Amino acid sequence: MTASYTDFAAFNQDNLDTIVKTNTAAAKGFETLTKYFVDLAGKSFEDAVAAGKKLSGAKTVVEFMQIQTKLAQESMEVALEEGKKVSELTTSIAKDVTSPITERFKVGAAVVTKAAKKAA
Repeated sequence: MTASYTDFAAFNQDNLDTIVKTNTAAAKGFETLTKYFVDLAGKSFEDAVAAGKKLSGAKTVVEFMQIQTKLAQESMEVALEEGKKVSELTTSIAKDVTSPITERFKVGAAVVTKAAKKAA
């Protein structure tokens, strides 16, 4: 028995639904990333103002250098933490975007395999 028009139409509708799911996940992911980076920019600005205040409060060159060194170390730690968070976030988004497509490929492969077995 060959696939009917109804089967073909249903398969194609599922493909369209997958495209919608993928696009929705991508849009949500970009929204999440945008919010994250806007929040990060605001926090970075606040941190820069606080750093400027700390540096301007130094009474000696030695104290200024100590503050600057500590701020540089803290900045590196924050940069590493934020880099890890961005990596985890983008990995999660990529999985959310590709998951529906992966599932459709599995379904398509099963359909083709089944048809090939019937033809043989």
